[in-house]
Amino acid sequence: MLNLYHYTDFNAMRGIIMNGEIWLWNLRRMNDSQEMSYFIKELKCAVKNHISSDLYAKMDMLFSENLKDFDTMSSYASCFSEYADDAAQWARYGKNGMGVCIAFNKSLLEKIGEAGHAPLCRVNYSRDIGNLDIVKDLASAISSDSMDDARIQEIFNTLISSSPLFKHPSFISEKEYRLVSLPHRGNEYLGEPHFFVEETNIKKYYILRLRDVCTSLRIDYEDLFNEICIGPQARVTKSVLADYFSSSGMNGLCSKIKLSECPLRRF
Repeated sequence: MLNLYHYTDFNAMRGIIMNGEIWLWNLRRMNDSQEMSYFIKELKCAVKNHISSDLYAKMDMLFSENLKDFDTMSSYASCFSEYADDAAQWARYGKNGMGVCIAFNKSLLEKIGEAGHAPLCRVNYSRDIGNLDIVKDLASAISSDSMDDARIQEIFNTLISSSPLFKHPSFISEKEYRLVSLPHRGNEYLGEPHFFVEETNIKKYYILRLRDVCTSLRIDYEDLFNEICIGPQARVTKSVLADYFSSSGMNGLCSKIKLSECPLRRF
């Protein structure tokens, strides 16, 4: 049985497991400063290798015309890793080991993402994107003397939808998967946006209602969670977390609690 791991704090765990919600955050506000734009830049370089230099200006014009609103677009996502009990993940996303890691059943998460209009996708970290179909489609369209406007729009819609699934290779150690919405489609499928107000910031997010989707798919909600791992520096004990689940009527989760074996130290 394959798992995907979501590192977080105990308050967020409460929202996910007890409230049955997972929040999709703005990708342009995540740890990669080039989020979503990286793919566009690499794609242009790849297309150049498939066309003659006298068509570069035509390519730039097409990108400019069809991506004029791209900088104002964003996808929203919730992120997972292939790595269990990983020191780097604890440090970055698990409150420096004081949080919790939820192991999701990958196959069920895929079904929920598809039904909830936030499909589960694997992030690509490769610089070599020259063999992608979209590169060939763009090169063919640019080289054509008679471009079909509808076809051009279709290609660029695919490009925009694909942009959240590529990250700079320096992030490859995260081995990331994402439940990801399409740019500008959050309201249509996920309802109205919500706002998380901090002391110095306001963050926009959408909610994927896990429990509701499980009910509609006839999935036992507790089956979605294969393991709940308490962080290596957390103050919460197994017995306290088990009492918490039990008091909320989620007795099936009590046997899924484990303690991290990661020797993470705080400095």
